[in-house]
Amino acid sequence: MTLQQPQVNDLPLRIIKANQQHAEQVTSLLVNAAEWMESKGIEQWKKEMFTPELIHSYFLEREVFILYMAEQPAAMFTLQAGDLEYWQQLNDEDYFYLHRLTVHQDFRSVGLGAIAIQWASDYAHSSGKKGLRLDCMAHLPTLNRFYQSQDFRYMGTHEVKGRLASLYEKLAPAKDYQIRLEYFLEKDFDQLLEWSGDAVFLQQWSGSGWEYPLDQDDLNAHIKGSNHPRFSDQLIYIAVDRMTNRKIGHVALSKIDRSNRSARISKLLVGDPEARGKGYGRQMIQELLRIGFDTLGMHRITLGVYDYNGSAIQLYESCGFSKEGLMRDSSWLNGQYYSVYEMSILEHEWKAL
Repeated sequence: MTLQQPQVNDLPLRIIKANQQHAEQVTSLLVNAAEWMESKGIEQWKKEMFTPELIHSYFLEREVFILYMAEQPAAMFTLQAGDLEYWQQLNDEDYFYLHRLTVHQDFRSVGLGAIAIQWASDYAHSSGKKGLRLDCMAHLPTLNRFYQSQDFRYMGTHEVKGRLASLYEKLAPAKDYQIRLEYFLEKDFDQLLEWSGDAVFLQQWSGSGWEYPLDQDDLNAHIKGSNHPRFSDQLIYIAVDRMTNRKIGHVALSKIDRSNRSARISKLLVGDPEARGKGYGRQMIQELLRIGFDTLGMHRITLGVYDYNGSAIQLYESCGFSKEGLMRDSSWLNGQYYSVYEMSILEHEWKAL
């Protein structure tokens, strides 16, 4: 199947479907990636694992692709129809599953990973597949963030060979004012500090957990231990406009209690003033509800909202939340008490929406 060949900085990038004759090039790319991971202390691949027998199996069981830049093998990936081992009960052979995405160290600065992913997605659709899926080790937040930034949404976490893999499915092409969620990391601190606002505004979107002014120490504590879908008590996200790749907001699924199957939406902010009123907040809530109920198996999700914030209350009710009670005079700021509505939505209520 022929797709248009991409370019990088006006240099042609050639993508071929490889065969057994390319085994040495495939092995070299994979070993190079494993050596880089080991040098960075990343426990994912070991160069010893890429035996001739394993490489041979790729050509029998998958489609193998090599990317050449300036006629040098620069990257590779494999595609297979179905992936029962990693996706288990979610497996669907009508998707292509991407594995072994690898970029040689000499070409890491030109964005070949993103190019390979988009080409693989186009190839999947041109082959009559529903789309593209992949897995990523759950304990690597930066790598998960990379795939999230390529428009993959989180679908669950499964244990495979004693390791936890997070599962991702590529979203359909973006439309105006659509968002994706990416893990909130240290590189996002400056943006959130810029958005945080004065004391009253900070309290309105973050609650009473932070004191004005917000600072780096607050955010370091905020992300400590976060963003592991199986073990963390909170998943924290930056919201990004998919069309422009502009950061527009922040939100967290916090107080994750796996025993009682409950969690809480907190610190919801559409921070970019130009992004307000375009439906981003609703999408952020809906995606957190999907993650909470569909992938984490929650039964109950809660939030709190100040009683004076009528527009937010209306939004939450339209997303299926119900008021449970009013916590009268529960928050003190600038010489005044504020009351907070406690709201919740249950699993069966969300499924009925």
